[in-house]
Amino acid sequence: MRQTVWLFLCVLTGLLAGAQASNKGKISATVVNDKQGAVENATVELVRAKDSSLVKIALADKAGLAEFENIPFGTYLVRSRVINYAIKYSAVINLSAENSFVQLPPLLVEPLSAELSNVSVNARKPFIQKLTDRIVVNVENSIVSAGSSAMDVLERSPGVNIDPNDNISLRGRAGVIIMIDGKPTAMTGADLANYLRSLPSATIERIDIITNPSAKYDAAGNSGIIDIRMKKDQRFGVNGTFTAGYGQGVYPKANAGTTFNYRNKKVNLFGNYSYAYRVGLNHLILDRNFYNNGIYNGGDLKDNYSKSPLYSNTTRLGMDFFPSKKTIIGFVVNGNFNKYDRNSDNSSDVINPQRQTASTFQSIATNNDKGNNRVANINFKHTFDSTGREITADVDYGVYNSSSLLRNATRYYKLDGTSLQPNYILDGDQDGELTFKIAKVDYVNPLGKGAKWEAGFKTSFVSSDNDAKFFDVSNGIPQNDVNKTNHFIYHENNNAGYLNFSKEFKKFNLQIGLRGEQTNIETEQLKGNIKFDSSYFQLFPSAFFNYKLKEDQTLGVSVSRRIDRPGYSQLNPFLFLIDVTTYATGRPGLLPQFTWSYELSYTLKNLNFTLGYSHTENSQNIAIGKFRDVFPNIPSDENVTVQIPINLESSDYYGLSVSAPVRITQWWNMINNGNIYYNHFHGNLGSTTLNNGRPAVDLRTNNTFTLKKGWIAELNANFNSGGQYGFMVLDPQWGLSAGIQKAILENKGTIRFNITDIFWTNLPQAVITYNNYIEKWHAYRETRVVNLTFSYRFGNNKVLAARRRTTASEEERQRAQ
Repeated sequence: MRQTVWLFLCVLTGLLAGAQASNKGKISATVVNDKQGAVENATVELVRAKDSSLVKIALADKAGLAEFENIPFGTYLVRSRVINYAIKYSAVINLSAENSFVQLPPLLVEPLSAELSNVSVNARKPFIQKLTDRIVVNVENSIVSAGSSAMDVLERSPGVNIDPNDNISLRGRAGVIIMIDGKPTAMTGADLANYLRSLPSATIERIDIITNPSAKYDAAGNSGIIDIRMKKDQRFGVNGTFTAGYGQGVYPKANAGTTFNYRNKKVNLFGNYSYAYRVGLNHLILDRNFYNNGIYNGGDLKDNYSKSPLYSNTTRLGMDFFPSKKTIIGFVVNGNFNKYDRNSDNSSDVINPQRQTASTFQSIATNNDKGNNRVANINFKHTFDSTGREITADVDYGVYNSSSLLRNATRYYKLDGTSLQPNYILDGDQDGELTFKIAKVDYVNPLGKGAKWEAGFKTSFVSSDNDAKFFDVSNGIPQNDVNKTNHFIYHENNNAGYLNFSKEFKKFNLQIGLRGEQTNIETEQLKGNIKFDSSYFQLFPSAFFNYKLKEDQTLGVSVSRRIDRPGYSQLNPFLFLIDVTTYATGRPGLLPQFTWSYELSYTLKNLNFTLGYSHTENSQNIAIGKFRDVFPNIPSDENVTVQIPINLESSDYYGLSVSAPVRITQWWNMINNGNIYYNHFHGNLGSTTLNNGRPAVDLRTNNTFTLKKGWIAELNANFNSGGQYGFMVLDPQWGLSAGIQKAILENKGTIRFNITDIFWTNLPQAVITYNNYIEKWHAYRETRVVNLTFSYRFGNNKVLAARRRTTASEEERQRAQ
């Protein structure tokens, strides 16, 4: 592998060395609107006429003028982008020694209601874009992301971290809402992780990372929103794509998929299908140490090797009808069908108080899990007039089914290899169904002179029914295990309304909003006949202010209050077993956490600096506690630990984020992102008081090299210094990834080759500390994978703007995971 890596890097270096400078010229363009007025701050892009790859970007000045200097001779197009206006292209430009300065005729941009120019393009956006209110990860333009899953792409995105339990955090803060096409997914925990691993990157257009959402969004998610936007073709006629890929890490991975689109003036039919097969690895090393009044009281050393094949089928089918130029009626049906097997071998050495091995036990754990998720959406949009006044409505209905058949068999040995005690075999049969019915309406009303107000309403009904049966089959006859068998039922109703006002002035703009959410909850745990109900109403204000200091300098301030409700799996008292002494479960009494977030941003040309602070009450965290009488027949009934979500008293976050795009040369573009943050936690768990924090640094750089003859290369690196998450302190980790691609078949086909985490260093390890318990762990995962993918585009290439919309069930689908 190392020889392959170094050979690949040498080839990449040689290709870079072949890039040469040439004679250069200048291009000047002016952007005007339909009233012949200059358009200030229009985004003007210079692209190659051959493949529409981006060469340079400029912002138009007060006169609408944008200039490109030191441009190598060649054939180009100029493209202008203005919010609420159609994209405009220039005629083909031939820059040469005889024509080294080109002054283009004015580029006239027209409102979006007008038809766009029928120009055939293959636009290439940068992998990472920093916009005013979000970071955009353009997945379809990333070479390194080819052949990966959505989970892999998220892990490489700026500010995103995924811990060993697959919990996703943003800029060091937990409580992220994951959306699919603007809708919160109802999945949480292992179900969400499996879904994201089953979702090939080839089906994703982009990922939006929003750290401080406005009142228009659901108030859930104290650290922000990650919105995964699926591909939807935007062209007239019949068109689509085909993608296939193979990857090899420790175990193989493969994926294939297709998208199709038919569109005319009255109807747009679209859909996709993808299949993924991925064999995952999780090799977990645990060192558990128990104490009594500060004196070592024993422990164990665990080596858990887990191999997990995943088979996934993902489908999407939708249609938009255009009964008039102002009205759109549509539907979308999404389906995801997963089969997930886990085969784990676990060996444990039991350590006595004298720190000597006293005995051993071996466990074999198998899971046969299935997940079938279906979500249907009906949507409506009507535009009243050319001012942008419009109303949209969505109705969602979804059903998520899951089942898990498990067996955990344990044998106990003395040091001489003879049997210590009878074998213990546990079988489990867990079934769950989650349904949600959601409706929402949004209204936008421009007031003129750059002002507008927005209002909306949403109501949702969510039900979850989870039945877990466990049987002790140690004697060959299944016997119900009353300590583990459980049946949990959950009902939730949310009603929300919001009002937003925004106004554009000459030097500044502002937005203020208020969202109210009323929640009703009922739970029932049939074991013990435990019932719980709760109702609460909360207000969530938000405000955003941006002031233009100079033409290329902007200062921004924002504040918002948010809620992070527990995921449905966090409330569910189901069991997930590693062995008879280590397992995880949910907590029905887990409370929501509330967060006030504040941000101060400064933008200088393409550089962006953001200072952030947030305070969270009832902070949700993961704890490990000691429990007795849960598993029988273990060497020591005091050495059982359970991982369970808890509420801490509070947590505070301080952070500085920097986004710095740099164009090194005409062929080398670099995008750098850095986050420096400090998390401080307050709370108690048993006899352990937590009042501590630790600073952390997360650095990422993405380098794109545009070479000759249609070759494009990428080199990406990331470093995370670790940090503190509740009772856990993570060690540093880093990774390096590289890839290269070539357009073939008249630019309709693309071949991509990449290696992720080349040196297999992006691996987590940490220490968890309580007064009576210390756990050290590290995990080996398949972060190093070699991928080869091929994609082919077919059909009509005329570009037409497609509508973008969200559905009603974004938060619920996220919490269901």
